[in-house]
Amino acid sequence: MKFLNLNKREKRSFIIIIISTFFYGFFLSMIKTRTIIARKALLATDWQLSLLVMIFPVTNFISIWWGKILETTRNKSKFFLYISIFGRLLLIAGLWISNMNQFLILLFIIFFFHSSYIPARNSLFQTNFRRQNRGRLFGITLSLATLISMIISYFAGRFLDLNENYFKYFLFAVGILGFINSFLLYFVRIRDNSKLYKKAKLSFHSIFISPLKRSAQILKKNWQFARFELSFILYGMGFIMMMVAVPIYLVDVLKLSYTTSFLAKVVVAQFGVFLLSPFMGKLHDRWHPNMYNVFSFGLLILYPVFFIISTFFSGSSIQVYIVFFGFLVFGIARATVSIAWNMGSVYFAGDEDSSMYQSIHVTFTGIRGVLAPLFGLLIKKLFGLNSMFYVSMMFFIAASIQSFFAYKKGKNITNRSSSQSTKR
Repeated sequence: MKFLNLNKREKRSFIIIIISTFFYGFFLSMIKTRTIIARKALLATDWQLSLLVMIFPVTNFISIWWGKILETTRNKSKFFLYISIFGRLLLIAGLWISNMNQFLILLFIIFFFHSSYIPARNSLFQTNFRRQNRGRLFGITLSLATLISMIISYFAGRFLDLNENYFKYFLFAVGILGFINSFLLYFVRIRDNSKLYKKAKLSFHSIFISPLKRSAQILKKNWQFARFELSFILYGMGFIMMMVAVPIYLVDVLKLSYTTSFLAKVVVAQFGVFLLSPFMGKLHDRWHPNMYNVFSFGLLILYPVFFIISTFFSGSSIQVYIVFFGFLVFGIARATVSIAWNMGSVYFAGDEDSSMYQSIHVTFTGIRGVLAPLFGLLIKKLFGLNSMFYVSMMFFIAASIQSFFAYKKGKNITNRSSSQSTKR
């Protein structure tokens, strides 16, 4: 690992994390393919599909409470033990799923515990890696997880085309391998740092009320982080609406097989993430997150645009190729957004514990996760499926513009502060 220029502690931590990431790729493949499985194998209605899309972000509502517990816990690694059982291994219950409602309940439990995974993992990166290495190393892990998810998703598609009820065995396998992913992270030692650790007696007030006050305090004090979150809310509205629209379009309009659907939605869509994540991580280490998001969200505008173009070629094979190209552009854009989504909070936290910042970030995902699917369903009911692509595009445009103004305002204030300091 000489080319990574890591010290002894970083090498030890990264070896365990990279092995864990290999198994995370299996869990990620389930996350990416769940909506297609629901629509095709379990015959999910539009409403049930929207609920399925909502579950992942809605369970993130509780992330600020996970964050508060993490902030007051010296041994954060133990959370990975809980996640490995209730947020991974429980998927083996998929063997007994027979309808969509059971699938919804199972994934609600899984994602409920998974919502603590991201803040806990960010603490590992914050305390075990130097600032100049975090984005690059995270990009490498993201590329590996994406590569594994691409490979597994493609073969899962072939497997389900043989018999769509085989999705039960797919969930069973993901549960076992996902358990290994989270269990391994328990062995990454989180360096004790008195600046980050806040000892407090846990009570009803400290767990349920204090996190709300702490969140408001952070957003009020760190206004650049607040503007960063506003940009992500706009982006998230467009992204989650696409999460509802895309499986309906692939299954009902294009009538694609499991193999072709997974090839488009996971393999092609994640190719850019796999290829570009290390480079984008390095770029994120050098750029201000808000300026970085101007580029990220701006590129993502093309994603719904290609779906809009495809609607003009209904019934033609060209329609499918245009959609595939849209997924390719989406993958490139997601390579940039994924780095910002996961590591932006670490930047704004500075020397503070990033777990609370990331928890706020993830909780906002829950807020838009409730609004976007419902708004998308309303748009579909009133104006049709294609209109969801237009509305999504407008949200991505708004997110890019908001990021630009957030960056400019922050830069102007920094320049004024420097000028006043010089005069003094």
